[in-house]
Amino acid sequence: MKLLNIIKESIYREGESVKVNRFDMKALFYMCQEKVNPMNIDEVYNFLVDNLYLKNEEEIVKIIKLYKHNFSYEDIQEKGGCEMSEDSIDNLIREDYDEEKIVLGQWLGVNPYLLQMVGQPSENYLAEYREFKDENDYRVGTYRDVVSAAKQSVLNIIETEGYDYFNSDWLSYYIEIDEESAKYDAEERAKEDVVNYDDETLRDMIYVTNEYEGLIDDREYEAEELKEKIGEYKIVKFKLEKLNKEKKIIEREIETLGFSLDYDNDDDGGYSEMYNVDISEMTDTLYKLETVIFEHLSYVEQLETEIHEVEETIKESNKLIYQYEGEDLKEMAVEVLSEDYLQKYSDDPITYVEDSGFSIGEAESEGIISINEDEVVREHVSDDRGSILADYDGLENTTIFNGIKYYIYRT
Repeated sequence: MKLLNIIKESIYREGESVKVNRFDMKALFYMCQEKVNPMNIDEVYNFLVDNLYLKNEEEIVKIIKLYKHNFSYEDIQEKGGCEMSEDSIDNLIREDYDEEKIVLGQWLGVNPYLLQMVGQPSENYLAEYREFKDENDYRVGTYRDVVSAAKQSVLNIIETEGYDYFNSDWLSYYIEIDEESAKYDAEERAKEDVVNYDDETLRDMIYVTNEYEGLIDDREYEAEELKEKIGEYKIVKFKLEKLNKEKKIIEREIETLGFSLDYDNDDDGGYSEMYNVDISEMTDTLYKLETVIFEHLSYVEQLETEIHEVEETIKESNKLIYQYEGEDLKEMAVEVLSEDYLQKYSDDPITYVEDSGFSIGEAESEGIISINEDEVVREHVSDDRGSILADYDGLENTTIFNGIKYYIYRT
């Protein structure tokens, strides 16, 4: 038989000659008779381990190679024959050992032939292999391959699950609100606040309570000051009236004495001298009184000026106070709260999205936010490729082969 002739020859594997014993030949025919698919290495491996109880890895690999490359599926399944095919054994190394498989085998400490490709590598996807023994899957690639695969994986996530997949706090750094939409929403929210809250609450919300209360205190102080100055003004005016009355009395007395002096000018009884003394004393008193009156008049003018200034100050205080009350306060609150909400939306776009009642994906679709997809993909890949590519444990493993660094992820 052709099989017997070929098996008796030396089989070269990676430059080393491998001898085939009688057990190997029986194993090949036994698998053929049991119609084990020679193209399904996993099935062949399990048959050798479970039915023939083989444990030596090198023996298992040798028999798998012989069976795969010297028996055809069609012959076994359709013709029922167990003859060798015409495939050359020299092609074994070139056909089955790609570099990623060797790298993974070296890292796992298993023969690369016991790794089966389950994910075809491409421009944006890593080569993926399954280890027969433990049935674990792994992805393998260089840094460039890994970055491309991770980016594609993130793009797939965005397409299938949307941006709600990502941590919202992390994603917020790559979200920009639509200024016009946010401005409108902020103003509407502020208007709603104005309707629902009283003046005191609104002042608290826009942080003017202290200023308002300070103005109230100032106005009370100014009103008290005005009251005191008006009281003092009345007292001075009252004194001034008394002084003016006293002045008129003295003036009339001087006038009367002067008239008497003129009338009795030729009198020898000494009355003229007496009248002159009285007039002189009254004149001095009148002069002093006029000085006091002048001082009181000056003080009255000063008080009038001060009263006017305090009244004007109170008017200004009232104007300032009125802007924190009633309709003026509401207008101010709408303006301040709108700006405040707009700033909060810019600083925390996630809050804006939540306040709008949308998910992140819905908010983007509605156009109230925009997301920088390139930055999201780049930064997510940069932050943690392991969590993207290592579905099993999130770990990124590395190994060096032929001076090149390879990355390995368990899936």
